[in-house]
Amino acid sequence: MRSDIAKKAVDAAFERLGVDGLYGATPCKLLFESDDDVGVDMGDFVSRPVGRETIYLVRASEVTPTEGGAFEVNGATQNIVAKPTLKDNARLVWRCRVAL
Repeated sequence: MRSDIAKKAVDAAFERLGVDGLYGATPCKLLFESDDDVGVDMGDFVSRPVGRETIYLVRASEVTPTEGGAFEVNGATQNIVAKPTLKDNARLVWRCRVAL
């Protein structure tokens, strides 16, 4: 019962707010979670940003993303640069760190 409510809530969020994308050749909906600077820790020095990474959320019911895979969104390919994690306790949403 509880997982049915969670699934309905997740599906509603993705349908209302998600953007169309592809994982390989598989269509999916993606939610943008964040856009972060990625830095390098230089010990006693201040961490310096060396790039940007974006976090996308994707439903586990649509795809099973892997590190090294890629999403295509609005004609741009974004590679998954870290092992995707299941974001929620119900294991319905993958959290994927991507970079252009």
